[in-house]
Amino acid sequence: MSEIFNKFIEKRQEQIKSRERTQRLLFIGVIVLCLLVVGFILLRGDPSTRPVNPNTATIEQLTTLPEVGPDIAARIKAGRPYTKAEDLINVKGIGPKTLEKIKPRLVFDQ
Repeated sequence: MSEIFNKFIEKRQEQIKSRERTQRLLFIGVIVLCLLVVGFILLRGDPSTRPVNPNTATIEQLTTLPEVGPDIAARIKAGRPYTKAEDLINVKGIGPKTLEKIKPRLVFDQ
């Protein structure tokens, strides 16, 4: 009887060790995943600081410009192509003040 009991105890201890290993690996996996997500976010950067080409940018990218909402972004897209930042002054909703705010973020293909 004690031999059966001892085998049962040994088997139970092996199961516990196996479960502990699995939990440790799962915990390490979660930590690695969190680090990857944080790294991806940091490498990707803040969209409000990225350069925007008004000739190729999507409406979503254009809306990252200061003072530019979806309506103005659609107007920018409709008025393409642009050769310089000053061309955007012809877009309804973009005045001299808005142009000065968005100018540092604009890039144009040469």
